[in-house]
Amino acid sequence: MSYELETDAVVRYPMKLQRIQVRQIAAVAQQDRCGDAGFAGVPKAVRALGADESAIVRFNYKRNTSKPDDADKQLNAQAVPIEAVVTVPNHRAAAKFIEKTRDLLAGMIYTEVPAGVRGTALGPQLDAEKLIDVPADMRNLDLGAGTTLNFGRAELRISPTIWGNPA
Repeated sequence: MSYELETDAVVRYPMKLQRIQVRQIAAVAQQDRCGDAGFAGVPKAVRALGADESAIVRFNYKRNTSKPDDADKQLNAQAVPIEAVVTVPNHRAAAKFIEKTRDLLAGMIYTEVPAGVRGTALGPQLDAEKLIDVPADMRNLDLGAGTTLNFGRAELRISPTIWGNPA
């Protein structure tokens, strides 16, 4: 559920807050099943905003590369100027894409669909049970972010709110 909310937020920001048309938003994803799975949330978020998902421009880059040359060539070839890019991780490739394209259009907005922690080495002493046990009694924690945080065995999402990073 959190992944869907986060994907919705990174699509909603350029469309609703920046008022960019869906045909001026591109999604950049690896050309394989992982990229397809990560990209799948983008059209769903566009539909939820009442826009035509067929207008989504998707740029692909080859699997197992940190140099998405194909994607930046595709961006350069667009007839309608792209004003926002939603990147679907591989984080290194997304960073290289941003490096190569940030000067093409002043004011380009980049957002990123968050990656899960599957396959990430978290240290041998951390497992799912310990991750749940540590903050299991966290209730109504107010960090001053505008919402209280709750976590427990029956409530595995700390917050329903998604915040953007204006950097």
